[in-house]
Amino acid sequence: MNDKVRIGIVGTGNIARYRHLPCFTENESADLVAVCDIKPDVLAAAAKDFDVPQSYADYREMYEKAGLDAVVVSTPNDVHAPATIAALESGLHVLCEKPMALDPAEGQAMLDAANRTGKVLTFGFHYRHMPETMAARRVVDSGELGDVYMVRVTALRRRGIPSWGTFVHKHIQGGGAMIDFGVHLLDSALWLMGNPKPVEVTASLSQRLGKHPNVNSWGDWNYQEFTVEDQVAAFVRFENDVTMMLECSWAINIPESKENISLSGTKAGLEVFPLSVNKADHEMLTTWTPDWVPGAKVDPGDHQAADFIDSILGGGHPTTKPEQALQVTQIVDAMYRSAEAGHAIKL
Repeated sequence: MNDKVRIGIVGTGNIARYRHLPCFTENESADLVAVCDIKPDVLAAAAKDFDVPQSYADYREMYEKAGLDAVVVSTPNDVHAPATIAALESGLHVLCEKPMALDPAEGQAMLDAANRTGKVLTFGFHYRHMPETMAARRVVDSGELGDVYMVRVTALRRRGIPSWGTFVHKHIQGGGAMIDFGVHLLDSALWLMGNPKPVEVTASLSQRLGKHPNVNSWGDWNYQEFTVEDQVAAFVRFENDVTMMLECSWAINIPESKENISLSGTKAGLEVFPLSVNKADHEMLTTWTPDWVPGAKVDPGDHQAADFIDSILGGGHPTTKPEQALQVTQIVDAMYRSAEAGHAIKL
């Protein structure tokens, strides 16, 4: 391999335009040489705006002809598995956008392909690369919290239904608020917990607001074709009596949107957004907050891109491992199955 990793981008929509294309263009160890999209106008704009020399309408052709070392798959969710597996089998490393796949079977096939080919496979859970999350991980690893036994995950938008792309179509995306937005905070929470083994999932979901026209801070959406959930409430049990409560929404009537991960341990508790540690200390109840967090001015997309490139050039492991991404997919799939069946799902 050359000193630079030759990168191709599959799918040049919003997530590529606003994260992957600029982040890999600016990375000194990456050489962005090819882009691929089935929409000619979107493809042409990406190639022109980011000065990419090669353009393709078929990712298989790009894998064969572009002389790549790695690809970023940033397509709608139903293309994640086939595009990723084809890339791995073509000898390419892959950064695939979240979620891993539509269901655990697809995710397992992706993991199997990575193990079979020995190529790097990682996923775009960029919340792990936020400075608060990385700092929280250092606190957890220090042992200051003791044994974490209760986790609360909040991923709530008051009114933020995506008004572009295919987000409201279940057959393309696999789901709505949870698989699009909630997975970010679920993944980061699991990572902070040390990815314990889940044993049971209970969930309910609704489409109460998404299927009717109303105020939406992200613009008008296709409510007439809205086939996904706009809200999820879930409870997850793990081994060793560890539990998680999760709330997620694209649209719900609350005072304001909010995101947080809260970990309660035997010695202390931790809030991630904003970062704080609370405990009983010196016969007092205390809360400390950092005066400064490393990386506060670093874009998490830049950190994620560097992590991918470094894992290729250095032969190490990326921050987000494929088996961890598969665990997220398994839990989300169990949420959907539990909501449909009306009872808990054993894992």
